Amino acid sequence: MPRILSGTRYLILIPVIGLAIAASVFFIFGGIGLIKLLVNIVIAMITNMPEETASTERGIVIFEIVEYVHLFLIGTVLYITAVGLYQLFIHEIKFPNWLKIDSTEELETNLIGVTVVVLAVNFMGAVFIGQRETLLEFGAGIALPIAALGVFLGLRAWSTKILKRSSTSETVNPDSIDPAPSQEDKSK
Repeated sequence: MPRILSGTRYLILIPVIGLAIAASVFFIFGGIGLIKLLVNIVIAMITNMPEETASTERGIVIFEIVEYVHLFLIGTVLYITAVGLYQLFIHEIKFPNWLKIDSTEELETNLIGVTVVVLAVNFMGAVFIGQRETLLEFGAGIALPIAALGVFLGLRAWSTKILKRSSTSETVNPDSIDPAPSQEDKSK
């Protein structure tokens, strides 16, 4: 039975490959789209677009660039998940320390960090396109999950710290504890 269970860990290759392919699609098509956008911007600048059009287009261009950043960040989340699952179940990969995953807790922490950035980029996009009417509601809708994730990470770190302290501290035998000094001992 242990041999069978050990072999089933290779089933994780299915989501790892799927996530890696999805990340690649986000990176490739996002990169191609960004390059096209930049080429169009340069062509528009060379052809001397009228000033009124240029100023209104500036906000749209910034939003489009932020959208590509958003695509790359989602691709990064997918990539980190693929790498993390592979490292946890199959074999360790030599990566920089920030991408080394030793536990599901580290994988979740990395994913939460990138997710917070993705949410912040979403909000930036709304600011750049001038979405003034619903900006407060949209910002609150993004801020609440970020705050909840922050509380979650803080509580997890706190409980991990307590568990590490309790596991590393020696258990104290109550019989070996010296009793509190009596009044006579204090007066000496």
